[in-house]
Amino acid sequence: MLTRRALSRSLLAPIFLIAASGPSSAGEVEFNGFVATENFLGLSGDERGRWFDFRNGNTAGFKLKAMPSDPVTVSASLEVRNTNFSQTRLITDLWDRDTTDPVSLRLREAYIQVNGFILDGYALSLDVRAGKQIIAWGEADSFNPTNNFDPYDLENPLNFKERLANVALKADLNIGDDLMLLEGVVVPRHLPSLIPVDLLVRGDPLQSPLMPAIDPRLLEQLETLGIWLVPPGLDVVAAPAPEFSAKNIAAGARLKGSFFDFDLSLSYFRGRDLLPAPVLARTRLAGTVAEGCPQAGTSCLVFDGVELAYPRLQVVGFDFRGAIGKVGVWGEVGVVFPEEVATVVEAGMLGTYRLAFIDDTPFAKWTLGAEYTFPGGVFVNAQWVHGFFAERTGHGLHDYLFIDVKKTFLSERLRLELMLGGELDANLGRRALGGFAGLEVGYKPYDGVETVLGCALAAGEERTTFEMFEDLSQAYLKIRADF
Repeated sequence: MLTRRALSRSLLAPIFLIAASGPSSAGEVEFNGFVATENFLGLSGDERGRWFDFRNGNTAGFKLKAMPSDPVTVSASLEVRNTNFSQTRLITDLWDRDTTDPVSLRLREAYIQVNGFILDGYALSLDVRAGKQIIAWGEADSFNPTNNFDPYDLENPLNFKERLANVALKADLNIGDDLMLLEGVVVPRHLPSLIPVDLLVRGDPLQSPLMPAIDPRLLEQLETLGIWLVPPGLDVVAAPAPEFSAKNIAAGARLKGSFFDFDLSLSYFRGRDLLPAPVLARTRLAGTVAEGCPQAGTSCLVFDGVELAYPRLQVVGFDFRGAIGKVGVWGEVGVVFPEEVATVVEAGMLGTYRLAFIDDTPFAKWTLGAEYTFPGGVFVNAQWVHGFFAERTGHGLHDYLFIDVKKTFLSERLRLELMLGGELDANLGRRALGGFAGLEVGYKPYDGVETVLGCALAAGEERTTFEMFEDLSQAYLKIRADF
């Protein structure tokens, strides 16, 4: 059996051998990569942000691209990552290097692309890509309501640009020498998103955006009877991925073209939501601490289990990108046709309750943005986002404004960047506000390397998204070298 170290060597050795060999007789080989270290220091003082009290991550990334022949391209990217989080629990763990100094291997992408597959003419040509890949639909920056193929990668909860690659088959039919592009995508399996569960739950799953609001009738009945409702522990919340079957295949199509110097596309997606939703909660009455009550002499309703599932949905999308004068503009809208989801709560002798979570009323999410470089080199990027990733009903959408201001000095070796965000929840006549601010200073002492020092702060009123991100207020130091 291969150890982790032996496995790392066996995976990386072929990459270095190929890179050292240079161009091959069949075509060129490109090899590049990076080494990065990240250090985060939490500023909130709240134990819920404990994974950011101090965190260090070290990553070595490698990317290989080769052309066995002119129409064929193969690409693979691999990351070796150490997060410096010791997982030791027992004395025997001290002998296990994987526990004391955990390292993970991550295959980011690995695919083969064949251009001119079967069709290779002026009027029609077909390009096919198969393997682990990022589809990357949409023209907006980070917030893409039309991109429902690529799961979220929120290992860093403040970085919404990252997505996970999934196994997919993509076919591009070029019409009229790139006049129009018809793209079809099939994804045979549903890959769950990587999400910050502790952040979304915040110590009480009943207050999480992943959970429905508790029926007031049940709360009144419990209060009348003097029964406490005990939030479920994460160990009883199950979120299995959908089974691998034909009915769970995700598919979509996109028609893309350029008109009057604007890139436009119309898309359709049919599959499952990137986030799970609760469908069943089993509870029981308890009367002792041993049975789950927080203190002796009380009666309480304890959760024995909560089951989450990934709802079906369809999305019709439209996006554009272009320029009006010297101002770059873009927009993206996704009209969501969701599947109705209700959580069934089995409360024993108190009865069974059905809690509405997602209704089947169509709704729209959108992102509108613009960017401009002012005289003097001040770059400004602004986006209006209607609907965040965890907001999945039309009456639950918040509005966000994100502004990024950037200025470089010393021949672009020194970078100052200010990031601002605001949130407004005007649903049902209620207004709630939230805000975000971040500051970065980046310096490139030499080509290929950058040191970044920054901080991020967030605050919000109750039930806003930025309220959750208060726990992630932090200062950080990042160093990255590319080769």
